[in-house]
Amino acid sequence: MERRNFIKQGCVACMAFMGAGVLLESCSPGLSLLKTTVKNKSLVVPLNKFSGTTNLLVVRGSGLENDILLVKNENSFKALNMKCTHEGVGLTATDKKIFCSAHGSVFDFNGKVLKEPALRPLTEFPTEINDDTIIIHLT
Repeated sequence: MERRNFIKQGCVACMAFMGAGVLLESCSPGLSLLKTTVKNKSLVVPLNKFSGTTNLLVVRGSGLENDILLVKNENSFKALNMKCTHEGVGLTATDKKIFCSAHGSVFDFNGKVLKEPALRPLTEFPTEINDDTIIIHLT
């Protein structure tokens, strides 16, 4: 086999392997999704959505450009805007991480960048617990 063909086939195989990894990663079990409406620049999430072992919930608000990932940490909650800080692309959350399928940025559940090209952490919305609800303030 000529050197040029060998390199070409090796590059094609490598790209296929990387593509398969991204596809398999996106096939991980989906997170729970809550569809709700924005009222007074806030989203209200029933606290019972976190019963059991789940500590991640995707919140989709009517009129919002991106979903919000609500993360339970012991007795507090963190609400992360699912918009990549690199070029504003919508993000995907799995049970292990948050990633951008457009350019490969990866974030942890605190919004911290684990893999570039993004350099800034995800935007976080303030949350509060009121009775049996979690309120996400969008301002």
